Amino acid sequence: MAKTEQSRQKKLAKKRSKEIAKRKRLAAEKNAMSSVAGQIAIAARSKISQCYVSGSILDDNLSEQDLDAGIGGVLVTRPIPDGRLVFACFLVDMYCMGVKDSFANLVTPSQFSDHLRRLRSAGNVAKCDPVVGKKLVTDSVEWAKQFGLAPHRDYERISGIWHDVDESQCTRTFQFGRDGRPCFIQGPNDSPEFARRVMDTIAGHLVEGDEQVIVWDEGVDDLRIDAVNE
Repeated sequence: MAKTEQSRQKKLAKKRSKEIAKRKRLAAEKNAMSSVAGQIAIAARSKISQCYVSGSILDDNLSEQDLDAGIGGVLVTRPIPDGRLVFACFLVDMYCMGVKDSFANLVTPSQFSDHLRRLRSAGNVAKCDPVVGKKLVTDSVEWAKQFGLAPHRDYERISGIWHDVDESQCTRTFQFGRDGRPCFIQGPNDSPEFARRVMDTIAGHLVEGDEQVIVWDEGVDDLRIDAVNE
């Protein structure tokens, strides 16, 4: 075989090898996109595009506000190659639970904009430095852990959305609880059984002399455990 033909065959083989590798990579990415963990892993290759906080959870005088002000969301987005966004949300309960809920969705930029508009129509929404947002979330988790309260079951895998954000660069401190004490507020989707589990968990992690402030729904006022209703 002439050298020119050998060279041509080598080039063709190299090209086929690249095409096969590309097809495998695309197939792997398509398969990964079927799961939240895969979506976050792919999005993690790009930079965070947006970070917002809803509600009043960044306000310094939170403990002096209405009880409803103690809960809000931290929203983070990263783009993926096809132009869509992986949108993660951490629902932070500043008074008691830490990260009470967490989820991630794959959305278009317009869908995320629509979501922001709905949030703004319902209350405060502000842009947030990802460093501050992550520290708020991670600090809330650590605060709740001292009372035996674990973050939402999806928290660990969702938190990969900001794997490269160094929250230690944030010097801001946050206030949790009411006067430093856990204050459980039963939400509209919290069952009496859930409320009882939370209160039992808190009670089991209090040391002698500790007090707790717990606000409950009328239907579960029998769950009171050395509580002060303010």
